[in-house]
Amino acid sequence: MNGRTLGLVGKEFAQMLRDPVVLFLILFLTTAEVAMCTLALGFDVKNLKLAIVDQDRSAASRMLATELISTDNFVLHAEPGSMRAAEAYLQRGMLDAVIEIPPQFAARLAAGRQTRIAVVVDGSNATVAARVRAYIIEMAARVAQAQANGPTRRVRGVEPAVRVWYNPELTNTRFMALSMLAQAGFMLAVILPAAGMVREKQSGTLEQIRVTPIRAHELFIGKILPPLVIGLGSLFPSLLVVRLMGVPMNGSLSTLFGFHALFLLSGLAIGIFIATITSTLQQALLTSFFGLFPLLFLSGSIAPVESMPSWLQIGAEASPIRHYIEIVSGLFLKGAGVGELWPHALALAIISALLFLSGWMIFRRAW
Repeated sequence: MNGRTLGLVGKEFAQMLRDPVVLFLILFLTTAEVAMCTLALGFDVKNLKLAIVDQDRSAASRMLATELISTDNFVLHAEPGSMRAAEAYLQRGMLDAVIEIPPQFAARLAAGRQTRIAVVVDGSNATVAARVRAYIIEMAARVAQAQANGPTRRVRGVEPAVRVWYNPELTNTRFMALSMLAQAGFMLAVILPAAGMVREKQSGTLEQIRVTPIRAHELFIGKILPPLVIGLGSLFPSLLVVRLMGVPMNGSLSTLFGFHALFLLSGLAIGIFIATITSTLQQALLTSFFGLFPLLFLSGSIAPVESMPSWLQIGAEASPIRHYIEIVSGLFLKGAGVGELWPHALALAIISALLFLSGWMIFRRAW
């Protein structure tokens, strides 16, 4: 770098670090928002309000009730005497699910005969209803197995031993924390260069720079390098928050920072593009969110990519956030390295290179 480029880089650092709004934005996005969004968007359903209509009053029915409320998934809210009374609770929104245990429940289980329990779920929230159904089916199967003194579907001499790797508790918190880490970094990479350039336009200093000997690539470096360094530095508070939320780091930190720098380049290129087509800070922020939300929705953090329509799955492959989430999930949870993550790393490198080249061409033409 020559003296002009270093001067531009120093000026940009000084403008960002002395602006309290920018500092608050960086700190908020990388700490508070990561924590709040992880806790708010987690799909682990807990403390569901349950009612049990027990018409058997046996040890087996009490065992089923105990199994259901022994975890933090369900809270016993009521024990109505009939389904009519339980339906009234559901109608008023006071319950999430009702279980009716029929008469002769224990006797039929002991005799090895098929028996049924009625499960009524409030389906107004389909996500919660699906989780409730899955929880109850799993717990009822455990009770039936215990009452029959053995697995109901077991081949003689074979007993499966299930082990869950990478996330033994089967909670969604770890994945969501890593997704929020990726999204916070991408938002900073887009907003910081866009806001910096638009601020120059509004204050009129960009026109003054045009009449100086500064060249387009020098100004481009001056606008890209400080947000890149700040984006890498902002990874540290995010890592602290993620660690406090119980996410282990099984991979290499140096590999993480290398991939994170590559990931930030794609966001910086989008920020430069937004800055060249907008004139005010309000326009830049609105345009940033207009481009951010589709990429976030296609990242797979809210809904699995495999559940999307085929044409959206193709579009998701062009989202840098989608590939970076796969990278951080492999690094943190599985301890994977470049050898396992290279397909996503290659896709991220291609996307970042194309976006960065496009951003440079647009910036040069505008300059």
